[in-house]
Amino acid sequence: MRHNRSVVLRVLVRAFLGLMLLVALAYPLSRLGVFDWPRSFDPLALPDLDQSPSFMTDWQLRLAEADPEGCVAALRRAGLPASLRAERGSGSCVVSGAVSLARLSQAKLRPEDMRCVIAARLYMWERHALQPAARRLLGQPVAEVLHFGSYSCRTMRGRTSMSEHATANAFDISGFRLANGQVVSVKGDWGKSSAAGKLLTAARDSLCDWFNVTLSPDYNADHADHFHVDMGWYRTCR
Repeated sequence: MRHNRSVVLRVLVRAFLGLMLLVALAYPLSRLGVFDWPRSFDPLALPDLDQSPSFMTDWQLRLAEADPEGCVAALRRAGLPASLRAERGSGSCVVSGAVSLARLSQAKLRPEDMRCVIAARLYMWERHALQPAARRLLGQPVAEVLHFGSYSCRTMRGRTSMSEHATANAFDISGFRLANGQVVSVKGDWGKSSAAGKLLTAARDSLCDWFNVTLSPDYNADHADHFHVDMGWYRTCR
């Protein structure tokens, strides 16, 4: 029995090493244009914002974060008329690599300057998480994402360190307007057992998948009327 297990283990190890060797040889050939490597599994490709997320998506978004021009190209590929805004601000409140969007995949958005990676993550969250949840729970798509903005040159409340809003690396969502005109607000519907309340819970939980920091009314009273998301250096979901 032990001999048989040893043989099976050796076969599996050899098969795995063979697969890794095949990948190691095939990927460079794809970069040379010999054949197309699936974009969703390409560690050097910008994300396809309309394609269902894969295990590689977060890595690709981090590449886009380091390459604002590439991030803009990803937004344009998704059909958005995005362009980089001129750098503005001074001191601890410099905003660079920002775009302004009037919509996401389907939902409208009051135009607001934000870092391109924030826009890209909002787009993917709205397309792949928010809209499916809204249709499932309320039978309606989200027509508009309501928000309090992104850029604000200020410190975090009660602290001396600068807020992620100071560099437009954050975004505050106050609610949603559905296609039938119904408004779902964080202030009015959070914590309720209604379909609107369940949508907000689903929205908060899915935001945690796309952003390093997600803060809701469960965090403190300062967030009683909005969800705060940002791409700061630490991770928390509350």
